[in-house]
Amino acid sequence: MNTERLKDFGIGLGFVGLQIVMFRHLKVWNMQPDLVLIYILWLITVRDRTSCLFMAASLGLFQDALLDLWGLNMFSKTLITFAAYNFIPKSDKVRLLIGQIFLTVFIASLFHNIIFVGLSVIVESYSAEFLFWQQWLGNAVYTTLVAGLIQLFRTQ
Repeated sequence: MNTERLKDFGIGLGFVGLQIVMFRHLKVWNMQPDLVLIYILWLITVRDRTSCLFMAASLGLFQDALLDLWGLNMFSKTLITFAAYNFIPKSDKVRLLIGQIFLTVFIASLFHNIIFVGLSVIVESYSAEFLFWQQWLGNAVYTTLVAGLIQLFRTQ
């Protein structure tokens, strides 16, 4: 790993730290910005695809580890980086207007959040399905066993 990528990774860890320590508590109507996504979108403009994908995956994993979301941020940030890399201009000579930046970040954030929410719904429905079976069959079996033990040890 060269010093440039190591420096990018250190700055990214700083953004993860800011996200966890400060911006997670600065919610407006229970909404919060994703500084790591903003940093990754900026990184797309100045680095190659491989380092951007590596950075998105590793920073997303660190964010997941600190937020106990294991894999949701990592997958959604990596997928957004993979998809958005071809659409975001990569030259220092091209200077985007504030409206273009707003629109680019807004669209990328919309796609990131729909991937994130979709994954969490899938994970939640899987665990809720497990809880359904646990509640339905598990409680029935446990109740039956307790009733059988009561029947065995009851007095005349």
